[in-house]
Amino acid sequence: MYDYIIVTHIPNFYKVNLYNELSKNLKILVLFTAKSTSEKRSDDFITLDKSEFEYRLLYDGNYEDRKVLANILSIRKILKESKYKRILVSGWDTKEDWYSVFSNIKAKNCLALESTINESSITGIKGTLKKIFLSRISTILASGSLHNNLLEKLNYKGEVKITRGVGIINKPDLSVSERRYNKRFIFIGRLSSEKNIEMLIDTFNNLQDYTLTVIGTGPLENELKNRAKKNIIFSGKVANKNLKNNFKDNDILILPSISETWGLVVEEALYFGIPSIVSSNCGVSELIKDKVNGFIFDPNKPQNIKNIIENINNEIYLRLIDGVSKCSLNDKDLEQAKSYDIN
Repeated sequence: MYDYIIVTHIPNFYKVNLYNELSKNLKILVLFTAKSTSEKRSDDFITLDKSEFEYRLLYDGNYEDRKVLANILSIRKILKESKYKRILVSGWDTKEDWYSVFSNIKAKNCLALESTINESSITGIKGTLKKIFLSRISTILASGSLHNNLLEKLNYKGEVKITRGVGIINKPDLSVSERRYNKRFIFIGRLSSEKNIEMLIDTFNNLQDYTLTVIGTGPLENELKNRAKKNIIFSGKVANKNLKNNFKDNDILILPSISETWGLVVEEALYFGIPSIVSSNCGVSELIKDKVNGFIFDPNKPQNIKNIIENINNEIYLRLIDGVSKCSLNDKDLEQAKSYDIN
């Protein structure tokens, strides 16, 4: 008997890592609704090469092109033929999610919630649909406090477990070297408006003694390149396995998003030993202790981040580095996996 049958989207690396960890103590079957996505991602973003759990690919193609009815029929057949304690869906936005939840008794239904109060509608038709969906859920695995805030606004009364994560990052072998502050900052993410990247470019245009390396692609890329001054370097798309070099060459990560359900790149920065300046609207901000291993700022007040950057000196930086060194991502990830235990 399976402890969980998990219905999720695509096999991205951080979910595969999480499922590998879960499979050490739980018997799981993961149903991926598609093999890949048409969105531009680094070459190693999607992979099943290191999977150690049982899985099925419902559609051997891009998520955007999947055959929803065929997927639902496949889920129906698998659920009918399998014995399982719980079914876990990774959202409420697909017909596969809705079928999985409404074809089971409520006591078996679990939701891995990665949506936060910042980007989710809680009123009108969308709010009503969320409440209907939640009425069929007995247990929610919420990524963090911003996610739990959403549940409170939707008046969810079931069991809530806080996982403090959305997956597990890759953790390559690491050699720690002594660091010194050189006014080098880095942004890693999609070049789109919700990432607040325009504000960041404008900020560094007014900080000519500081450098900003921008890693990623997106719809604003050409506009941002034309807007940026010479202290801003665009490096394009970088494979996840090569990011360690970028973290090594820079001092501080900035994640300025207007809305971000989590922000795995902050976990990667912590792992590679550098502090982060993180928007308070990012789910991952709860891993940052302000002025200890990074800074938290209001993304709607651009002057705040400029003040933070200008006030950092080598003494403050070394104190942040010490704070980062005391963070244990391994312990956090073990806690994340443990939250999936079935009582």
